[in-house]
Amino acid sequence: MRQPAFIVATLTGSLLFGASVAGALRAPVVGISGDITSAAALASTSARTESASQRAQSAMLVAAIKDQFPGHAVEVALEAPMLSDAAPEQQELQALARVCIDGSAPMLLRATALYDQETHAVAAPSLWFEGSGGRPASDSMRRRLASATARRLDVEFAGQPVALSLADAEAVDLGGRYLRLVARGTADFGTEGRAATTVEALYDPRNGEWLRLDYTLGADPAQGGDGIAYAGP
Repeated sequence: MRQPAFIVATLTGSLLFGASVAGALRAPVVGISGDITSAAALASTSARTESASQRAQSAMLVAAIKDQFPGHAVEVALEAPMLSDAAPEQQELQALARVCIDGSAPMLLRATALYDQETHAVAAPSLWFEGSGGRPASDSMRRRLASATARRLDVEFAGQPVALSLADAEAVDLGGRYLRLVARGTADFGTEGRAATTVEALYDPRNGEWLRLDYTLGADPAQGGDGIAYAGP
């Protein structure tokens, strides 16, 4: 019998992998002012307090964030990353930032990425847009989100039947033009079992573009525990 597995998939404009959304849901937002109106202003302030090593890591993380939105003009004002050991020769970078996409107003973003101390490279980051004043997403918007996520699941689990159901979805206006959507539900893999699913996305309602869409698969909500509960051999 296959052992339970924890699977995290990230869908961006170029469908990249990322890290768990669930941790970001629990983490507090600290260390960044809410009245910043210019991304460049925060970048200038942060740069004065960073060491040379931190500046290099910050520059790589900024570049990695921009890479998550191919085809878009992205400005990133990043606070000095917090470092913690994640594995031998690897450190985890965590930072808050203000991000402007295609001239939008600054949006508060939490970024987490792994830094390889041997190659001096930063992996594709996990991103979480913060927002307040959420409201229930419309049924049509929830269906669009479910459809986009289901298409990605079909690609990730090719040849394996999967049905996605989103029980609720919340929408928050960001940047004066985008919607951040967060939804929870269940992915049913038939005989392989079920998985609790959390979806987070950044959507442009003007043209129907998904700038970013992340999903996290966790435990079978009926069984609890960590990872997907597999029923098959």
